[in-house]
Amino acid sequence: MNFQDEKHLLNFEDMDKHHKEFIDIYNSKQSDSTQDYKNVMIKILEQTKVHFCHEEDLMKEHNYPRLKEHSDEHKKVLYEMEYFINGSNTMIGKQILKSYYLEGLPTWFDTHLLSMDSDLSSFIKNI
Repeated sequence: MNFQDEKHLLNFEDMDKHHKEFIDIYNSKQSDSTQDYKNVMIKILEQTKVHFCHEEDLMKEHNYPRLKEHSDEHKKVLYEMEYFINGSNTMIGKQILKSYYLEGLPTWFDTHLLSMDSDLSSFIKNI
């Protein structure tokens, strides 16, 4: 997964920094081992919690009208990450974690950034 300015850049420094960090962590996986997928997912989870906390503070500070929907999406993806990490102790769980990492996370990242985060950054910039 690569950060593509034309696709991912919101021109909102803090959010762009967090998104680039997410991709850097995602790309830090060194091998195809289940343990490596799990370790990197744990790092992504921790970074994402910090990022979401920061975003939710921004939403509250600026009275963002779609705070509930955006916050609910945050809760959903954090739950998914924890679910797949915690379930990776079985053979099928390991396969599902790898699939989520390779397919689910990149799709979620693009969709969330291009819809919800882009709306939030635009809202704040236009205040």
